[in-house]
Amino acid sequence: MLNNIYTPLSGSLAQEKYLDIIANNLANINTVGFKEEDVSFKLLEPEPQNYVEPLPDDNFSVSFDELMPLKGNDMGYVGVSGVSRNDSQGSPVETKNPLDLMLEGDGYFSIHTSEGLRLTRNGSFTVNADGALVDKFGNPVLGERGDIFLSGAKVEINSHGEVYQNDELIDRLVINTVKEKKFLEKVGDNNFLYNGPEDEVYRIDLPTTRQGFLEASNVNAIKNLTKMILTHRSYEAYQKAIKNYDSMMEKSHNTLAVLRG
Repeated sequence: MLNNIYTPLSGSLAQEKYLDIIANNLANINTVGFKEEDVSFKLLEPEPQNYVEPLPDDNFSVSFDELMPLKGNDMGYVGVSGVSRNDSQGSPVETKNPLDLMLEGDGYFSIHTSEGLRLTRNGSFTVNADGALVDKFGNPVLGERGDIFLSGAKVEINSHGEVYQNDELIDRLVINTVKEKKFLEKVGDNNFLYNGPEDEVYRIDLPTTRQGFLEASNVNAIKNLTKMILTHRSYEAYQKAIKNYDSMMEKSHNTLAVLRG
């Protein structure tokens, strides 16, 4: 009977993980460049069978001791097979801020952090006290010549990421992409780390950037709220099943104690 609890328990743990993902999506609905995530499930292999061989024929009388080796090994469980990311384009939001940038189509801004190169779709930039173009966490935005320094004068960034100041070409943004997006790992601050081979991160020669715009999150609020309601109901159903099994075991133990007494 104890093994029967593991099936709804595995389901409740999977639904709990799904709730975490949905809650994170909704929490980042206003995060620039955020990409929503989803969960896929899989049937976990049951424990190895160890039934008594040969199996008895139908209507064959068999004792309880002979059935004990079954031990619930035919139980099936569910688990999370992976978390997928929706990399579709978010809607453009016009800000008219010359340091706000949006990428159309493929590509990521390159950010230099204390832990190395990071990629991001968040183009909300500013200029720090030293005149360097940085993200909101103070990490420099990389250009072909390294950090990009601006004096605060008129700044124009064209559709190919070329940075002009007072009509003079200062630098060009490094817009990278990757061969396999499944190797992109979220590492906080809306940044990604590529865990594949280094030669699979390569430059986009003709990116499409829009100055004065930001890319909104691609999270669908209605869709995620609906998922949250359904997932929460499933989680509650699993919890009720666990309580029922627990109640059944308690009653069976008490009954056995009375019979033995």
